Amino acid sequence: MSNEYTTALHPPGPTPLSLTSPTNPPILNDALQIRLQVFVHEQNCSAATEIDTDDSRSWHWVLYSGTTAVGTIRLVPPHQQKGEGEAHEPCIKLTRVAIMPEYRGLGLGRRLVETALGWAVGIGREILVENGWRGLVLVHAQVGVEGMYGRLGFVVDEGLGRWDEEGIEHCGMFRRVGLD
Repeated sequence: MSNEYTTALHPPGPTPLSLTSPTNPPILNDALQIRLQVFVHEQNCSAATEIDTDDSRSWHWVLYSGTTAVGTIRLVPPHQQKGEGEAHEPCIKLTRVAIMPEYRGLGLGRRLVETALGWAVGIGREILVENGWRGLVLVHAQVGVEGMYGRLGFVVDEGLGRWDEEGIEHCGMFRRVGLD
């Protein structure tokens, strides 16, 4: 196992996505393979809900050890219109964070979160600010990794409460990043 890792970014595209289709960009297929392994096979989430409407409008990063895809994260931009019941300002969401089992405990989840946030306040800032983003970041954290997000500066929003997604308890956590 190498301790040198590289990341690759796949920007949103105009075409609908499907699970590991040859029409998907290769980086996206790598991300989907990791998500299938972790969420569907390991955590028993539904394959039918793994790809959603946010996938085609989001940025996806894949972390590689050599040529092996070992982790992924998705950054969902703010929605154009405020969703029903949404009480907070426009925010970006970090979702679908997944690390292959043999690579856990190496700080790779942290690296992916920091990479996505670095992109958001740097290169992606102009794109995201056009959608009303002022630095608020949301994660729907599995309770088992709530501590990792806490160490990254995210704070549990008690107003969002805790809920079950696919049989796994989640909580909403926010962090604000500076755009100055």
